[in-house]
Amino acid sequence: MASSTSMLTQQVKGRVYNYEYCMGGTSGDRGFFAPVDFAVGPEGRLYVISSGFEFYSQYAGLTACTLDHEILWSDRGLTFGANRESAFPKSIALDSQERVYVADDYNNQIYILSRDGEYLDSWGSKDVGKGVTNDFSGRAFKLYLRKVSGQISPEGELNGPAGLAFDQDDNLYVVDAHNHRVQKFTKDGQFLSVWGSYGTGDGQFDTPWGITIDKEGDIYVADWKNHRVQKLSPDGKYLATFGGPGSGDGELNYPAGVAVDREGDVYVADWGNDLLKIYSPDGSFLTTFIGDANEPARWAQDRINVDPMVQRKRQLVDLTPTWRFWRPIAVNVDDEGRIMVLEALHHRLQIYRKEKGWLAPDYIDGAVTPGN
Repeated sequence: MASSTSMLTQQVKGRVYNYEYCMGGTSGDRGFFAPVDFAVGPEGRLYVISSGFEFYSQYAGLTACTLDHEILWSDRGLTFGANRESAFPKSIALDSQERVYVADDYNNQIYILSRDGEYLDSWGSKDVGKGVTNDFSGRAFKLYLRKVSGQISPEGELNGPAGLAFDQDDNLYVVDAHNHRVQKFTKDGQFLSVWGSYGTGDGQFDTPWGITIDKEGDIYVADWKNHRVQKLSPDGKYLATFGGPGSGDGELNYPAGVAVDREGDVYVADWGNDLLKIYSPDGSFLTTFIGDANEPARWAQDRINVDPMVQRKRQLVDLTPTWRFWRPIAVNVDDEGRIMVLEALHHRLQIYRKEKGWLAPDYIDGAVTPGN
């Protein structure tokens, strides 16, 4: 495991968080380029999607790596299927066999890959974008038409699939963003159920994005344009709301990603505020992370080391802004308590850890008591 670089410690209501290190950067085949989502596999394997921006599709693709900065494989300029469709990946999830599911928000497809990156299959709506390879302006125009048309696709069809999450039965939940709903499928693409509609009420959505499922089977959806996260039961019943529009404590501005740890604490990538917000299971606000990457990622440092001009420039400017989050877009928490925050515009992951069983040595009248 990579060593810690800062070990910034934050203590909040019996919880202790340490900043550890960051990884990524736009460093050739080893880096990420405008990453939009990632999944965490067994033994710390990471699968990171790069979108490459609208006019840089050659950088779009998927990178498999380890938390120790080892690249396992990388595939840029993804093309899939019989028609060699260009993939415009938006989100990713792993099934119980570590097969990789990638949502394409242009072709309205769910692509399935092996853990080694081999294309296996795909399913989803194919009526828009089929066979398109390099039609960047066409993609932008069609996405715009979808957003403004207000048309809702039939059940089982997708329009701008965003977040993906598997439940314990290997059913796949797909955030159907431009239809303002969540759909449930088998992992082979058989439609099972749907819930949600456009609106601001409980259980309604406005262009939702990220999704996660906790150990109880409850579902959390980042309700992007409603500036909140909604918690739903496994059958789609509304349970609770986290956040609300704004920039204050506990408020959100276009939340993109959401994760839940084993204790039920909720982590939200607050894209518009450039922050990570953390809530307790009952919805009360706990704390905010601002980003603490005071040393470059290893791949980025390798690039700095061979460029004297970059080294000189870094000596002449205040680097503090580069430590902070810049458009955090996805978050995951693993069973080891690692909190991983993906930044779209700093092209990296910042990694924290929630300590287990930590006690503060508060000496009161000679006695040691747990910290608050």
